[in-house]
Amino acid sequence: AVIGPIAFTIAWIVAGVLQGAYSPRRDYISELAALDARHAWIMIAGFLLLSVGTIALAIGLSSTLEGRLARIGSILVALAGISVIVAGLARNDCRSRLAACAARIDAGDVSWHSATHELVSLVIFLALVAAPLVLARAFGGDVLWHGLRAYSLATGVLGLVLLVMFLIGVAPSWTGVVQRVFVTVLLLWIVIVGARLIRLSRVRPREPAV
Repeated sequence: AVIGPIAFTIAWIVAGVLQGAYSPRRDYISELAALDARHAWIMIAGFLLLSVGTIALAIGLSSTLEGRLARIGSILVALAGISVIVAGLARNDCRSRLAACAARIDAGDVSWHSATHELVSLVIFLALVAAPLVLARAFGGDVLWHGLRAYSLATGVLGLVLLVMFLIGVAPSWTGVVQRVFVTVLLLWIVIVGARLIRLSRVRPREPAV
């Protein structure tokens, strides 16, 4: 859960540097895995590592927390993790900022895998915005997790605001930045919750007194 988001972030940074005519300010992260991307394998690997980390987080939460809200939150995280696999393998046809690609999209000439990527990406975003909001309630009822309640709630609210900004295109020339800030907010939450799981796993109950 800690390594996955870090690997994903490193992947889009490295792939973006190696990709010619690419602007992190304007272009989407997933376009680094498009069919016409130079080093698509780097971004695809990032997607797959993120999926493993997210699914690991879901498993850890489901085995640690109790209650209906905890189960729902864990399911949302697992849904996001599984969807990340699909998003990584269902690649975009091309980079939408390129004129030829934009013309294809405007003409509706989009492959099934590119359309699938867009749909699944929305599922990921919604699941990872909802999960912190749901789990914030579950954390509040557990003394070991109570400290992450306010942070999780803030993550969900900020994530929702950024998602709306991203979807409506509030700053078209800064779309890439908005997406990266949005994604980073959610991935940071995964890292911090994963780190809490690691810390809790190292706590050993005391031996009963004889």
